[in-house]
Amino acid sequence: MIPFPPSSPSMALFKDGELVHMIERHHIEGRPAEMIAENLVQAYNEFC
Repeated sequence: MIPFPPSSPSMALFKDGELVHMIERHHIEGRPAEMIAENLVQAYNEFC
C-alpha cells in the first residue's frame, strides 16, 4: 500500500484492485467511531 507505511490500526478502500482511500493510525486514534464511519461513508460515496 505504498506510499503508506504499515501500521495498526489502519483501513484501506480499494476499487478494481487499486488503493483509492487510506485511513492511517493518526486518523483513527482518539476519534469516536462515528467520525471514522463518516470518513469511510464519504470515501465510499466518492470512489464506489
